[in-house]
Amino acid sequence: MAVQNIISELESAGLVRQASLEGGRLGRKSATYIINEKYAYTLGLHINMFETKAALLNLKGDILGFKSLPMEGIRDDTAQFIELISGMVNSLINEYDLNGGKILGLGIGTPGPVNIEDDRILSPPNMKMLRYLPFRRMMEDRIGIPVILHRDANAIAMGEYWCGAGFGYNNMVYIDADMGIGCGLVFDSELLVGKNYVAGEFGHITIAPMGPVCNCGKQGCLEAVGSGISIVRDFIQRIGKTPEHPLYAGIDKINIQQILKLGNEHELLAISVLNEAAHNMGIAIVNLINILDPDIIIMGGILTTGYDEYLEIVREVVISNRLNRNSENLIVKTANGGNAGIIGAGEIVVDHFFKSLVGQELS
Repeated sequence: MAVQNIISELESAGLVRQASLEGGRLGRKSATYIINEKYAYTLGLHINMFETKAALLNLKGDILGFKSLPMEGIRDDTAQFIELISGMVNSLINEYDLNGGKILGLGIGTPGPVNIEDDRILSPPNMKMLRYLPFRRMMEDRIGIPVILHRDANAIAMGEYWCGAGFGYNNMVYIDADMGIGCGLVFDSELLVGKNYVAGEFGHITIAPMGPVCNCGKQGCLEAVGSGISIVRDFIQRIGKTPEHPLYAGIDKINIQQILKLGNEHELLAISVLNEAAHNMGIAIVNLINILDPDIIIMGGILTTGYDEYLEIVREVVISNRLNRNSENLIVKTANGGNAGIIGAGEIVVDHFFKSLVGQELS
């Protein structure tokens, strides 16, 4: 009876709805209830070196409206960037009929580190124009709804936990293998951010102490030997020693998309560079497993989704080097694909709503 009363209250408030009735041989039919995805909506914003995406989502994480902004030409103009993304978000709010529903807030996933306590982006190595911005307050002033700010990998991790490959797992890690390397940690069903909000800075663990200098200033970080940035750097260095290579004439225009395409077409130089980066990622993940031992590791980002062999190489390296070879930690690809960032950004608002605000709604 207590459960029925709680369900009735949630249903009356519109927070849940009955999804199905199932009949057994005896007694009353059992009812299945789910979150009412039309109760309210969220906005997600994902900031990336190449493209910033915005979306309007329902509470299930379904994308109802979408906008994108290519970053070419505006990476160094902070004022222009803020105005353009504010315009994107406001247009999503104004263009779509919410059928009486309300927008709970805007979630933003940004390159980190991020100080969650005062909602400032600190010093992202690969996007210097965002350094030390009071980003949450700037966006709230321009769009007039609550804003929650997190590192991009944290946001994506919450998206995978709520409605992706991490659904049903209490302890999961998301790794973003992109131009930079990010990581989000969900343990005991809570996002782990750390005392100084840098938990999950996986890209800056040291893999090669005498290796190349990372954009953060340290030597031999995973990001310096296993990211998209390092792949482009290494490929260009090798092309420079191979004048007969078809890309030698356009060496100053080589990008990660070209290298991924060549790797999938079995071009040996591209395969060599991509496989080395995947191997370094696998070694880093072994260290992560030895420390955290999560139920599942979810991988996304341009390297995971853009190179056919990447995830398999990572798995093989992990299996060969893990401490306990009698057990296995699942390593899978993101379920949310190229939209993982905007879905995850919207889901951090959903997570905040259900953990912090539902009681206020009912009262």
